[in-house]
Amino acid sequence: MQAHALTPRMVSALEAHVEQKDPSAETVLHDPTTTELPPKFPFLSVLASGGHTLLIHSASLTDHRVLGSTNDIAIGECLDKIARVVLPAEIMQTSKSTMYGALLEAFALPDTPRTRPTPGDSSTAVSTPSVYTAKTYLETFGCQYSWYEVPVNHEDAMRKSATKWGWALNRPLTKAGGGVKINSLELSFSGITTMVERIVRFGMDPATRKFNKVERAAVDVSIEERKDLARETMRAAFEHVASRVVLGLQSQQDVVHAPAVVMAGGVAANLFLRHM
Repeated sequence: MQAHALTPRMVSALEAHVEQKDPSAETVLHDPTTTELPPKFPFLSVLASGGHTLLIHSASLTDHRVLGSTNDIAIGECLDKIARVVLPAEIMQTSKSTMYGALLEAFALPDTPRTRPTPGDSSTAVSTPSVYTAKTYLETFGCQYSWYEVPVNHEDAMRKSATKWGWALNRPLTKAGGGVKINSLELSFSGITTMVERIVRFGMDPATRKFNKVERAAVDVSIEERKDLARETMRAAFEHVASRVVLGLQSQQDVVHAPAVVMAGGVAANLFLRHM
């Protein structure tokens, strides 16, 4: 688990002569292919993959403490399961593996400009720097998600999650009136999965916002609703992770420099998650 979480950090950590080029840099989005702007210990590690969803306090290369983890399935498994019921069959057939997260992102946000090249594809590759602070990343790529507004609070998040289809995907472990787990570092993704599966199976009455009693056929779920389900799945799941990252940073009492977050795992490649 430690090696998995520290994959983006290994090269720069083992290169003792690497110089910190910008001591005042804030949160860094770090590319493992470069040794520029390596974050200083201690920092917060976020391991998001098909098998793990962990927030880890990394004090050194060999000193790590788990701050929070999922109490059911990992975020990657959540995205994969939802992709199986949301993505059209013709898109699923293009996959060469059972990891469908990248397909779900491309399906949900087809008009988002590519900010980094796909391996083996040089025709539409965009040449961009590989290292950004959080501020410069948003300045460079934030316009791609201009439709997304960060909710002010939990109630605002629930209001914004409402859709014209009658259903809403809310962040896990939150309640409008409060709850003991809202401010914990615990994560959960099975609820999102179950909700999406029921939506696809039954659909909702937009007027009553209740599930229909009769199952609907797969062909009755429109492409537009499927895209909304894919997008809202990522939004709810990623807002959930982002809220825990904020709480994790606030819990780090030994950080004397600008805080840094190192992300690892396959889900860390999702550009919408990086944006959040």
